[in-house]
Amino acid sequence: MTKISPEFGDQMQMEAVSADVSFASNQFPKYRIGADNQIFDEAKDDPKGPPLKEVVAQETAHLVEQQKRLSVRDLASKFDKNLAAAAKLSDEAKLREVASLEGHVLLKKLRDALEALRGRLAGRNKEDVEKAISMVEALAVKLTQKEGELIQEKFEVKKLANFLKQASEDAKKLVSQERSFACAEIESARAVVQRCGEALEEEERISQTSGKQELEKLLEEVQESRRIKLLHQPSKVIDMEHELQALRIQIREKSIISVKLQRELAMSKRAQENQSCLYELGGCESLGSSLQVQPCSAEAQELSKCSVQWYRIPTEGSRREIISGIHSIIS
Repeated sequence: MTKISPEFGDQMQMEAVSADVSFASNQFPKYRIGADNQIFDEAKDDPKGPPLKEVVAQETAHLVEQQKRLSVRDLASKFDKNLAAAAKLSDEAKLREVASLEGHVLLKKLRDALEALRGRLAGRNKEDVEKAISMVEALAVKLTQKEGELIQEKFEVKKLANFLKQASEDAKKLVSQERSFACAEIESARAVVQRCGEALEEEERISQTSGKQELEKLLEEVQESRRIKLLHQPSKVIDMEHELQALRIQIREKSIISVKLQRELAMSKRAQENQSCLYELGGCESLGSSLQVQPCSAEAQELSKCSVQWYRIPTEGSRREIISGIHSIIS
């Protein structure tokens, strides 16, 4: 056995590890020695599941398979999520690169310490130190191989991130195009509705004008019949009176139809203007009849808790006249 000098502890220089060093895990990895002093990492179960790179690859493949059934907005959202996952994977690769660099620093310090220790030992202890140095060198080689794999993986991650970024930009362009198409269709629908409204107003104006013209013609015919009544015999006058009576009946029927059409038109206009009304009137709108106020929405309050103000609206014009003295409701 070789005897170690007692001054060895005083001659060794202890080099402290920097406080800024960060490790990938909170414990040292476990190794096993194989043939020809090769060092292998012991397999350990990963409680976090599959690596993030595999998850991103699976999501990308699944997205490519189902992109025909997804909407453009869902497609853009999927690409954004995958892009974020790729960025996270790139950050993890950077952290692993930093940890690898720190591992090289630690291995170099350990090898220097072992080299210094080998120069002060002899015999079997020196052989043990040389064996430890060879293990450290094997670890350095393995770490270098890991760095090469890490560089290749970093390149693939960067390539995948660029692909996902381009795909996300394309999806956003598609979303913008679809939005512009939808806006154009909405504007076209608005133009159609406006044209329909203008056509309805024009038809209403023409019907009012034609009704006035027919009324004027009927008045002229009445005046002409009166003149004939004064000029002709009583029998002919009686015939003219019958004709006038028939004309009056026709005028009355047409005026009733005209009033009904104007009232329906006004009601349809009010319904279009007040689509958010909570109540509606029911019943016959004639003299002596009663009207019923009926709620037409679930948000309407009870009528017993409400006050009512009635207005008189003429058939022509939009001016309202308040009917004073009527505020109550008969339940």
